Amino acid sequence: MTLPFNKKLKTFILKAFDIKEEELNKTLLLQLNIFILITTLLVVKPTINSLFLSELTSSALPLGYVLTALMAVVGSFFYTKALEKYTLNIIIDKTLIASIISLIAFGVLLKFNVISGNFLYVPYVWVAIYGLLTASQFWLLANVVYNVREAKRVFGFIGAGAIAGGIFGGYLTSLLTTLLYTEDLLFIAALLVSICVPLSRYIWKHEVKSLNEFQLSIKNETNSKSPFKLIRQSKLLSLIALVIGMSVLIAKLIDYQYSDYASRFIATEDELTSFFGFWFSTLSVISLLIQLFLTKRIVGTFGVGKSLLWLPAGILIGSILLLFIPELWVIVFIKVIDGSLKQSVNKASTELLSIPIPMDIKKKTKTFTDVVVDSIATGIAGFILIFFINGLDISSTSISIIIILLIIIWLVLIYFLRQQYVIAFKQLLDNSEVKKSKVHKEELKVTSIIGSVLRVLNTGKENQILNMLEKTLEVKDERFFYAIKALLNHKSPKVKALAIDNLYFLKTENLSTQIEAMIYDDNQQVTTSAFRYLLKNYKQNTIVLFEKHINSTDNTIANAALVGLSLELRNNQLLQNRFNLEQKIEAALNKYLELKDTDLKNNTIKSVLESIGNAKITMYYNVLKTQLLSKDLDVLKTAIISASRTLDPEFIAPIISHLSIKDTRQVAVDALYFYNDPVIDVLYQKVIKETIDFEDAAYVILVIEKFKSQKAINTLMLLTGDTEHTVKIEAIEALKRLKWKYPYLKIKDRFIVDKILDECQLYQNTLAVIHSQIVLQYKMKSVTMESKDENEARNGLIHLLEQRLDRQLQRIFRFLGIKYPPNDVDPILNTIMHGKEEQRILAIEFLDNILNSQLKKELIPVAESVLLDSNSEEKLKKLNLKVFSEIQCYNELLKRKDVKLKFAVLYLIEKSNNTNFKPLLELVLINETNKKIRAKTETLLGITS
Repeated sequence: MTLPFNKKLKTFILKAFDIKEEELNKTLLLQLNIFILITTLLVVKPTINSLFLSELTSSALPLGYVLTALMAVVGSFFYTKALEKYTLNIIIDKTLIASIISLIAFGVLLKFNVISGNFLYVPYVWVAIYGLLTASQFWLLANVVYNVREAKRVFGFIGAGAIAGGIFGGYLTSLLTTLLYTEDLLFIAALLVSICVPLSRYIWKHEVKSLNEFQLSIKNETNSKSPFKLIRQSKLLSLIALVIGMSVLIAKLIDYQYSDYASRFIATEDELTSFFGFWFSTLSVISLLIQLFLTKRIVGTFGVGKSLLWLPAGILIGSILLLFIPELWVIVFIKVIDGSLKQSVNKASTELLSIPIPMDIKKKTKTFTDVVVDSIATGIAGFILIFFINGLDISSTSISIIIILLIIIWLVLIYFLRQQYVIAFKQLLDNSEVKKSKVHKEELKVTSIIGSVLRVLNTGKENQILNMLEKTLEVKDERFFYAIKALLNHKSPKVKALAIDNLYFLKTENLSTQIEAMIYDDNQQVTTSAFRYLLKNYKQNTIVLFEKHINSTDNTIANAALVGLSLELRNNQLLQNRFNLEQKIEAALNKYLELKDTDLKNNTIKSVLESIGNAKITMYYNVLKTQLLSKDLDVLKTAIISASRTLDPEFIAPIISHLSIKDTRQVAVDALYFYNDPVIDVLYQKVIKETIDFEDAAYVILVIEKFKSQKAINTLMLLTGDTEHTVKIEAIEALKRLKWKYPYLKIKDRFIVDKILDECQLYQNTLAVIHSQIVLQYKMKSVTMESKDENEARNGLIHLLEQRLDRQLQRIFRFLGIKYPPNDVDPILNTIMHGKEEQRILAIEFLDNILNSQLKKELIPVAESVLLDSNSEEKLKKLNLKVFSEIQCYNELLKRKDVKLKFAVLYLIEKSNNTNFKPLLELVLINETNKKIRAKTETLLGITS
């Protein structure tokens, strides 16, 4: 009987929680992992809290809050640095091992009464950081194990492990206190955490280790954009952060009252531990019941705005009651309201309020809101309590008056949050297409949040519906099911495809029958989405279904089935084998070779390329490489995109080679951007080491700029150094655009000043070389006849150097455009170069007024020198130019990152036919990285390669 029961249980779990059979093992392991981590927290927290309160009393809590907040903020800074330096698995491993050692150490020290008095702040703060850190690391690991689509399906089930741990841990603590001393519970906690070490290592080894840095970065996106700045720039996000912060602040004050009353009414340490453990778990149970049975009804009946009022209203009633009945049961009642409603009704309402916020912004600000806002609010609560409890010596019951006043502020913030949501919602609907249209449109009224979403889905314009479907895809709310279902009949293929993508995650009905008919749609995007839906929800044998349609005589259906299958089976070797994906791609390739119609051939090969890229089928990477040379533009673009989807480093160089071609440039930029943050370092190295074509190197800057991050800024700053002029100019321009468009990105003023001074020095150096060459040319004419070829070569070099002067001036003024507003600076160079004399003088006068003293000293003489003849004595005296020897001239020029200039120098050396330059050429051969320059130098030295 055991086996059938296990099979039934497995089938039930797979169906009920939307988990695929091949995902079950890793999902259960992750669920067990978070269950143990939260269980441990619910064992340690009541234990440490009871020890802390028994010895230091509740009067020590305010300082504990402040220290916890400080440690959380400081710790998060160093933790972020550690994540940049070490891989996630190493950090998780070290954190868990350090936690085990800490728990054992605390247990031993407390057992022998070594830790007492103020030293108890150490374990008190430690337990708060432990809860924050381990949970954060766990979800980072989970995000690495699953892709976005998988995460949406299974994270609810994994999160149930956390809830179960919260329930089990507290009740376990209550039970164990009847059998063990309070201090001994820390050893139990250490034993529990030790189970997580091999669990985490196993998950990393079998699910993550095979991924390269690009695949890891896509799954675990880190972004250096300042979340604080992003929150500050959005009124809606700012109000959400304030409302969350206010709820945390009030919760901490309630927590203080709760701990104070408990320590006064409960005498012994063990009873206090049992009390905390019991109520921690009971709060989890109540929260779970409300979440399962009441949250959607409350939010659905009262709307999101009014649902946000439940938590503050409940606390307000409890706080007023406590003023008149100062009993433990009243504060327990308030704690139950706070603990249960916060994680259910309040959380669900806040998530719906964030619908208008773009998903990438939400991701970047979530951790900041969860950690930093929480920590700041905790710290403020500590300071309030220190002032009123320790300073003014008021009773903990009187804290209710402060709570009531703060709730009034909280309610006002909720009102403004609701108003800002309406504004943000309308902005979401006011898409670019509507803005451009001068035709009067009926405005969609924004009332309740659910009602507003449904109204858009039912009566909105196409672009409004598309925008809203992107948002509902993030929240996965069953209340939108029927409105989205109705969109399956919409005239727009984009709407239908996105509607199917939404329905993929909703469970109200299985729409396999209706969506199966949609695989015959004329649009391949719709048919691909339909196949993905069927792969998950089809009631019969999905393998038979796909076999039938992949072998269809209808090319669109066959191609869509293949692409849909490849998308759904990405990173899943087990399912790929089960569906024989490799053989299906092979069959499609054979079909492609047999087809005669050009359009059919192109559509088939594009589907094959997409499938190879989606599913990362390495055995067919040679097909991708072949089609990256295709003469058909559409096929070529598909090949570029598909190559990037593999996230394989071997395709980076072939994709780069398409940057310099206008027709494929944007696709190549987007493809390289898909490789995510680590590609910045790869691109930088390729430019610096000159392993890519000069023409492509300049457009690499567009890829780096697209990241709009501090890392991108830092890399661009490096590329303004010893690089080719075109690369340097593009890097400067990119820096200028990023600096003025995204003020939160930092470019040090000192860097800009130093760069301008370097360019001024280079300008003077170039002038000195030109002057030296003219002097040399004059001397050679007077002493001996210079050959015609040599004279032409020298004139060519001088002409090229004069062009380089213009380039250097251009760079100087573009750097100025980073430091000063571009609209002020950009016209100045043109005026100095081409304006009338009076305009030139005014332009230099303007420069003199805006520049600091250091820049004036170097830049004004350079600007003034432009007005003079290139080799006039006045210019030479003004700039105090050095006169170089011929070898010094060539050495100076050959050190520069300027291929054309180097060739001009080598050509002149060749025509001079002078053996004195041999040591210089040998030096070039040692230091030069450019293959063409090396080859030319070897030829001049008479070396055969």
